[in-house]
Amino acid sequence: MRRSILRKSDVTLHSSAKEQRLLLTSMTVTIILAVTSIGFGLWISSKSVMFDGFYDLIDAAMTGVALLTVRLISRGDDDRFQYGYWHLEPMLALLNGLILAFACIYAFIDGLNGLIVGGRELQFGIGAIYAGVSSVINFIFFAYIRRSARHLGSQMLDVDARSWLMGGVLSAGLCFSFMVGGLLTQTGAARLAPYADPLILLIIALCLFPFPLMTIWKAGRDILMITPSDLDEKISQLAKEVAERHGFVDYDSHVVKSGRQQFIEIGLVAPSGDTETNFDRLDAIRAEIAAAMGGASPGYWLTVDFTADKRWI
Repeated sequence: MRRSILRKSDVTLHSSAKEQRLLLTSMTVTIILAVTSIGFGLWISSKSVMFDGFYDLIDAAMTGVALLTVRLISRGDDDRFQYGYWHLEPMLALLNGLILAFACIYAFIDGLNGLIVGGRELQFGIGAIYAGVSSVINFIFFAYIRRSARHLGSQMLDVDARSWLMGGVLSAGLCFSFMVGGLLTQTGAARLAPYADPLILLIIALCLFPFPLMTIWKAGRDILMITPSDLDEKISQLAKEVAERHGFVDYDSHVVKSGRQQFIEIGLVAPSGDTETNFDRLDAIRAEIAAAMGGASPGYWLTVDFTADKRWI
């Protein structure tokens, strides 16, 4: 006997609405920062500041796609996608990671080219002020989005938070490079000042590169349906306890994770010849398992199998 339960509640709808508001706010602020950075970079002739702006534009575009994806997920299942749209979440995270990784590679090549051609002359003082303010804004949004991501269990917000962190690190690095460049212009090493901008761009690209790689790795595991070991152990222990408590002779469990959604199947083997078990008791056992997994909390598709033949689990 099988029973599948997809947890939905007012909590789910509230979480989705909050997630969408956060992504919309994040996208709006990112677009403002991107346009400002590109314009400011053109004004002071800094490719590193312009890269910061183009990075923000890419991030804003990906956040917009994430917002559309979250809206699809909030619709739940339909005739074409009967398990819902959860599979889009890790796919989008993978795309986001790949795009940001290529952006870092481009920045590294551009910085290296800048060093080869002799650096770039720019206005260091005002550049340091702008980059410092931008860095503070990025870190504030990182802390806010990251906390919300953990509270809502959202991979979309987690990826967005990493983007804010990368932006904050990039801006902080730019601020430092402009300060160094400004100091060099006041010393006998003024000839080295033009190299500050391409050098810091090269260094930042190297430092930021691991962040999209982490996103790619995490999303890839979900797409390949690699079972999380901690979740597997938790469900296996739960199945064992339920089997022992209710007199089942054997059990098995299967777990897979796609984005924030967990697909869990538990099989319980009854003693051969058991004729006393009724539907009320089976429903009570299902309810017990669901309660142990978080009750009405969203985030999993639970299937419980009951059989007297171990081959069916």
